[in-house]
Amino acid sequence: MTCGRCHSDLRLAEKFGLPADKVPAYEDSYHGLALRSGVTTVAHCGSCHGLHDILPSSDPESHVHRDNLAKTCGRCHPGAGTTFAIGLVHVLPTEARHVAIYYIRQIYLWLIYLVIGGMVLHNLLDFSRKVRTPPGMTAAPGLSDEERMRPGFRIAHGLLVVSFTLLVYTGFALKYPETWWARPLLLWESSPGLRGWLHRLAAVAMLVAVVFHFLHLASSRRARACIAGMRPTWEDLGEFRERLRYFVGLRKDPPPTGPIGYAEKLEYLSLMWGIVVMTVTGFLLWFETLVLRWLPKWITDVAVVIHFYEAILATLAILVWHFYFVIFDPVVYPMDTAWLTGRSPRGRLLKRRSGSRTKTRGNSNPRLG
Repeated sequence: MTCGRCHSDLRLAEKFGLPADKVPAYEDSYHGLALRSGVTTVAHCGSCHGLHDILPSSDPESHVHRDNLAKTCGRCHPGAGTTFAIGLVHVLPTEARHVAIYYIRQIYLWLIYLVIGGMVLHNLLDFSRKVRTPPGMTAAPGLSDEERMRPGFRIAHGLLVVSFTLLVYTGFALKYPETWWARPLLLWESSPGLRGWLHRLAAVAMLVAVVFHFLHLASSRRARACIAGMRPTWEDLGEFRERLRYFVGLRKDPPPTGPIGYAEKLEYLSLMWGIVVMTVTGFLLWFETLVLRWLPKWITDVAVVIHFYEAILATLAILVWHFYFVIFDPVVYPMDTAWLTGRSPRGRLLKRRSGSRTKTRGNSNPRLG
């Protein structure tokens, strides 16, 4: 607050040529977010720039001169800058001069607009067509007698549900500490940081789910056969094309769907990709001191941008894509209970059997594992 009175004042910045990005960059950094949460032991402006000996960064005696940054940052991050120069500290991803961070953000923004927008359009068309022309299989009440999702997959899915929900809540609570929905965590937060530890605990739980999933695949030939069916094929592209034609009325009946359709393949492959991306960037941020000892700071800045926007993409994909197919799709509404009981509504299986054109390799039964 003391430094920001001048450094965030537009008139003073224009009069004395002060850079206007320092305060916003600090507030969006780890230290700034912690300070906004009420933590008083976090590094502030004086921790790096000094108190009574504040000098321009161009002055060799300045605490933030490039030759002194390793020593200054090393007070809290031992070894920082020993391999590579630390580089720019105040970084905003909205500024084009920070090339890698700026363009990665731009790519993610376009990716979010296109992917989530495409999902919304796809689901609206699907829902509209089913409302206008209800498929006959939705009239079949009750659950199928066949087990579609076996226990191994249900256990892994349950761990993912809990860990992903906690990751989303605590992650965005870390990013937006002033919001009303983040306040319950702040009431219980002291210097260790409840949100941070819960976030890390959820991340470990998600990795446990992934390890369990692969152990299940290693021990079950039937499970491996099911996941082998997740590989994209040209037939998926054909099914997608014909489904679009069905949506707009150029086709009378919906196209046949195999045991695993393009919607499920897209979701599974996206999940695996997202877990890899979030794990790599998450560990870079979790062990930041070790990273700064061996790598320049811009690596962690890139990790922050990727971690944040990948989280937005994953959250929206779950809300728009996954929730539609397991809750709001008229074929399964009010819910596809396969993740709880292993059995789907009869409409789901009748829909697939009505024109199944493929079989999962090694498993002719349309079951997930």
